[in-house]
Amino acid sequence: MPSRRLPLVTAIAAAACALAGADAGRADPPLSNASAARFFLAEVADKVHGDWEQAWESLYPAHQRVAPRTVFVRCEQALPFAAPLESLRIVRVRAAAVRVPGAARPIPGVAVTAAVELRWFGPRDPIVFRHAFHLVPVDGRWTWLLSPARYRLYAHGGCTAARLGSPLVG
Repeated sequence: MPSRRLPLVTAIAAAACALAGADAGRADPPLSNASAARFFLAEVADKVHGDWEQAWESLYPAHQRVAPRTVFVRCEQALPFAAPLESLRIVRVRAAAVRVPGAARPIPGVAVTAAVELRWFGPRDPIVFRHAFHLVPVDGRWTWLLSPARYRLYAHGGCTAARLGSPLVG
């Protein structure tokens, strides 16, 4: 099935290059909206390729502690996405107070709004929606967050080796 994903990965790479080109000649701060968009597209590419080791590297540090690398990689490999990603387009990036699962208060970050299309029952019945994904800076770099449901799954031991054989919903 990798051949079906190639056009999507190519589109993600092209979008990242276009965003990089938009920055050329400008002295944007390292953590600009454009850098958040590039980071987000790279994260999606890692996940589409199933590169969970690489994805874990840029996970928010407090979430890394809740989902240690070996558990995270094993869990994410065992619980694949319900529908393949058909297309992804960034609609908007804006500063936002981000509610981080496990944190008491929102922290400064960005909301990356994306138009997402998932393949479901073939090309005639795609699932299309917009969603705001949140990123937060840590030590001068962007990090991504576990969703509230995924955070609860890891925090409550739902992705331990003993439970991976049972059907889990993230």
